Amino acid sequence: MTQGNGVRTGVRAFILEHFLVGESPESLHDSTLLMTTGIISSLAMLELVAFVEAQHGVTLRQDDLTPDRLDSVDLIVELIEELAGAGEVR
Repeated sequence: MTQGNGVRTGVRAFILEHFLVGESPESLHDSTLLMTTGIISSLAMLELVAFVEAQHGVTLRQDDLTPDRLDSVDLIVELIEELAGAGEVR
């Protein structure tokens, strides 16, 4: 599952289930800043990275592990699609 709304739906579901437990799905917008606002800590980001790599068969590079690349659902989906499009899938 590495294309379109499936990626977005999966990322949103993971974040809601693991980091926004009990919150309404409407409380998470695709542009909500996750790290900058403290929704996801740096330690929790490791869990999100492991999910992204396992679920989508991509390998994130050291340069990808920054808020510039992982701070919102939009950015995470963009990164997954970029890596998959570049053939950087396992």
